[in-house]
This record gives sequence, C-alpha cells and structure tokens, in this order.
Amino acid sequence: MLIAPVGILAGVAAAIPASAAPPPAAATCAACHGENGGGGGGGTFPRLAGQLAAYLARQLHDFKSGARANRIMQPLAAGLSDDQITALAQYYSRAQAPYPSRQKVNPATLAHGESLVRLGKWSAEVPACATCHGPKLAGLAPDFPMLAGQYADYIAGQINAFRRGGRRSDPLNLMQHVARGLDDADVKAVAAYLAWLRPGGDNQVPKVKVASPAARRVAAKGFQPPPESAIPGGPDGEMIRFGEQVFTDTGHYAKAYTGNVLNCSNCHLDRGRLANSAPMWAAFGRYPRYRKKNDKVNTLADRIQGCFVFSMNGKPPPADSKVMVALESYFHWLATGVPVNTDPPGTGYPDVPKPARAPDPARGAQVFKTHCALCHGADGQGRTSAGAVVFPPLWGPQSFNWGAGMHRIPTAAAFIKANMPLGLGGTLTDQQAWDVAAFVDHHPRPQDPRFTGSVKETKQKYHQHMGYYGQVPSTPTKKEITPP
Repeated sequence: MLIAPVGILAGVAAAIPASAAPPPAAATCAACHGENGGGGGGGTFPRLAGQLAAYLARQLHDFKSGARANRIMQPLAAGLSDDQITALAQYYSRAQAPYPSRQKVNPATLAHGESLVRLGKWSAEVPACATCHGPKLAGLAPDFPMLAGQYADYIAGQINAFRRGGRRSDPLNLMQHVARGLDDADVKAVAAYLAWLRPGGDNQVPKVKVASPAARRVAAKGFQPPPESAIPGGPDGEMIRFGEQVFTDTGHYAKAYTGNVLNCSNCHLDRGRLANSAPMWAAFGRYPRYRKKNDKVNTLADRIQGCFVFSMNGKPPPADSKVMVALESYFHWLATGVPVNTDPPGTGYPDVPKPARAPDPARGAQVFKTHCALCHGADGQGRTSAGAVVFPPLWGPQSFNWGAGMHRIPTAAAFIKANMPLGLGGTLTDQQAWDVAAFVDHHPRPQDPRFTGSVKETKQKYHQHMGYYGQVPSTPTKKEITPP
C-alpha cells in the first residue's frame, strides 16, 4: 500500500466520517493502487478496495512501527497519525473497484490451488487457507485479510516473503510456518486460485482429478486415508460426499440434531483424516466395543449419537437417518485398508504425561492469551467471517456441554498438545497444554444432558475424573435431551 507523502496529508482532518468524500491522500494512493484501490502494476501493488478496515489499519501501523518492512511504505506511514490511518483504512474498506479480467489458467493448477485453499496440505502441517481466512476467503479482522480476488503475483510475492523470512509481522509466526510448507508449484497454484475467485461470483473450478493432501507427517509411514479423488461414483459416492459435508458443516447439513455452532471437524481435523486428531479412519474399525461412559457395548452409531448429544449439545440422529448413514459411509470409506480391531499409529489423541505442577487455570489464562486468543477470541467465544463460524467457541452456550469428552482436562490437553495452535501442533510444552486445558475447561458450559436434578449426584455418577463439573456453574439451557 502506497500512502501520500506527509506534506500532502498536512491539511487532512484528523478523522473522516464514513459519508465524506475520499481523503486527499487517496489521490496519491491511486497512482500505484489504482482508482478506488483496485490495485495495479500487474500485482506489484495490491488491491485495497473492499479489504477489511482493521487489517488495513494494522498493516499501516506495522509499516509505521517497522514491524513490517518496506522501503516505500515505512517512511510514508511514519508520518501518519492514528486518526489518519483509521480514515484511510475505512475509506478503502468501503471503496468499490472493478476486478480485472480473469487470466487463463491451467485447470489442473486451479484445481490444485482449490485443494490447498479449501483442504490444506496436512502432510506438511499446512491447514487450509479457508480455515483462518473464512470459507468465503473474506478475511477475519484484524489478522487474516480478505484473499478472494487479490492479484496472483502479489499473493505469490507475499507467500514467498514469508517463506524467506522477509515478512515477519504475522501473529504467532503462523504464515511463516504455513509458507515454508508450500513448494513453488503450491505457491503458484494458491495464488492463481485466489486471484481467480470473485466475491459473490461464479467460482466453479473446472473439474479435474487431483489427489487431495495426504495425512499428517507423523503418519507418513503409517496409514493414509484415500484421496478425495478416489471417492467412487454413483449412490455410494454421493452418500460419502454428503457424509463429508455433514462432518465439516454439521450445523447446516445436520441442523435438526445440533444445539450449538460446532462442527465434527473442530475436534477431528482435516475432515476427520488427521493422525493424532482422533481420525475417523482409525475409529471405524474399533466398534462395536464396550464403553465405560455408558456401561454398554456401543455400535459406531451409538458412538456418533453420543457426539451429537454431548459435543454438539443436540439430540441423536436416528440410526437409519440419512445423516447417520452418510457419516458411517464416510468413515467406512476413509478406513479403506485399515484392519478392524486395531489401533493404528495416529489413533485418538496422544496421551500427554502429567506435568510437574498441577494444571492451573491461572497459568493457562496467559497461555490462552498468547497462543489461543488470536483465533478463538479473547472471550473464548470463537470468531466468524461473512456470517460463518471460522473458529469455534470453547465455552459458553454455543460450545460443548459438560458431558463431552473434551471437558475432561487430560482429553483437552492431549488434543491441544498434538494439534494447537492450528498448524503448529507440538509447539506447546506439556505443562502449557495441561494449563490451558484447565483454563478452557474452567468455564461455564451447557449442563450435562444426564443431569439427575442434583449436581452432587450427577458428579458422583458421571464425573469421577479430572474436570471441573460441579465447581463451575452450568450455562442455563432450555433443552431437554435424552442421551442414547
């Protein structure tokens, strides 16, 4: 972003109302960024029109402080007041500018880019771009910019800057990690696909067969589920694909059975494929089996129903419902080639040794602030983009209830240690994982559906484990749920 020299800004008011004309500085910006911030220079200068105001403001502040290096932008931003930065960011976020004509791109490159953007490259621990920037790539202020429609050369240039360490202003160094997991072909494909997108437009990519990313690096020598391109045709394939949709967008495709905004894929990453994130290919062949939780031999359908009751704070889908058949079909297909009654490497969440010091919610609060609040919000209530939940709430009325496995501190610590922060699994110490698990679980959430009417009695009957049930109030709920 190129901003006018300080002399040109001398007469600009401290703040510019939303209804005012463009600030005088915008005329100078147009020399590089195009009329109304449409971008220019074939991608040398990015598109600003429609970008998130908070993101634009943050970048200007980073240029001003030197956190983001650029020989042109740093001296120019240094002369801007905070109010002037706010005014310019607000103006460009509201500006409208036409998109350039789409460039001709090899369909296979587009398809590969779509796979990386929508599915990720978990073999290199790279989550999908859409995981952080939102399903519509509309961004999540102030840290994750809108990507749809940005110039390909600019996107590629920024990814490469992160790869080489030339850009270091990303929170948690997340983009540096992501960028290092992409090779040259990946960068080209991601940039081409994002540039090809049009917010609210026709974004259908020509269909070609491209294998989806494999499982996580830790499972490279173990089982890897089949690629998405191997889903069969016909009714079987249709049901498998519907199962994947239910799994990744549960509130939409299984709305009748959910009571919060969580998706199955929030706790089982990479669409239930990721090793050490309780992958579905490992779970399928382990049922029927006895579970102490409900003191009976559970079928796979029983297990899935329990997830809806506790993790989704909803109600169990009937065993013969389309939702249930679709999920079982999807899990069955993911498990192609896995022997039954086995625990292959990557099953469940790896146990984390008990730390030297007892888990402490107070210490966990600092871990959360430093490593988790970026995505889940300072209040733990998750974050949304363009009306869609991007990062789930971790407590409160829209999160899992007191009967879910994740309210147990050891379970939460195991998931966190292996998988969080997203794409940076394994970077927290064991102590940090236990402490932040205690912090998350030391918050109100919906009542256990098995509640007998007495907290003491319910605790004695169902909660003889490490957790905070009975110590922390339940979030009031009007739902009456009968567990399976």
